[in-house]
Formats: sequence, C-alpha cells, structure tokens
Amino acid sequence: MDDEPCPFEDLPRYEIRQEPRGGWTIVDTLTSLPAATDGRDFVGLTKRDAEDIARELNLSAAQGRDPLL
Repeated sequence: MDDEPCPFEDLPRYEIRQEPRGGWTIVDTLTSLPAATDGRDFVGLTKRDAEDIARELNLSAAQGRDPLL
C-alpha cells in the first residue's frame, strides 16, 4: 500500500463550492478566489452549470491551456 500524498499537480485546479445562500461558486484552488473571466466571477451558478464549467476549466488546464483567456 502506498501512503505517499497525492502530488499537487494531480489535484483539480478548479473546484465548486456551495455558497451560504445556495448558489455555487467555481474556486481557483491556487488562489482560493472565485475563478473569473472577462471581469465576471463564476459565482451564483446552478450546481450543474458550476460542475460543467469547472470540468471544462480543469480539462483546459490539464492540456496546458489557460482556460480563462
């Protein structure tokens, strides 16, 4: 059994978190701030939208592309 910690590179860059009022935010795990593009923070989303956007952002990041340009 391997008890080595998971390398940081294997963790998703973007994750979703539920807001106190029920919406969902996509958080950049490197900064702990909401992910944003074109001056718009990814906050107040439905869970499905947050999951879909976070999945695309993580796929782009894994492919070495900056997903928020």
